[in-house]
Amino acid sequence: MSPATAIALSGLTAATLKLGAAASNLANSQDEAPIGAPGYQPLKVQNTTAPGGGVAAVATTVKPASFLAYDPTSPVANAQGLIAKPEIDPIEEVSNQLQAGRAFAFSLKALEVQNETEQTLLDLKT
Repeated sequence: MSPATAIALSGLTAATLKLGAAASNLANSQDEAPIGAPGYQPLKVQNTTAPGGGVAAVATTVKPASFLAYDPTSPVANAQGLIAKPEIDPIEEVSNQLQAGRAFAFSLKALEVQNETEQTLLDLKT
């Protein structure tokens, strides 16, 4: 595999991870948990430069993962009417999804250009 192909594939992988994390966060943004109980742990994707080029992405949990909300009608509310809700900003998550989609498209285009370049070189050899 050529370095350009590896770099493009790492971008595709990182974008896919970011999209999955944002989708999971949005899907679980309305979860409720009793205070002190383990509820949904929101995810955040950290990108770092990979040796030799490309990107390495790792999904980590957000700290703090939840906040206290007042909802006395919730079945999981304590005596004071408090529940734990995941610390998720829907606008940020939609923005993360849009960013991941663009990053995926750019990485895919880089992979297509590399493929065309290799095909042209092979055609020149024959």
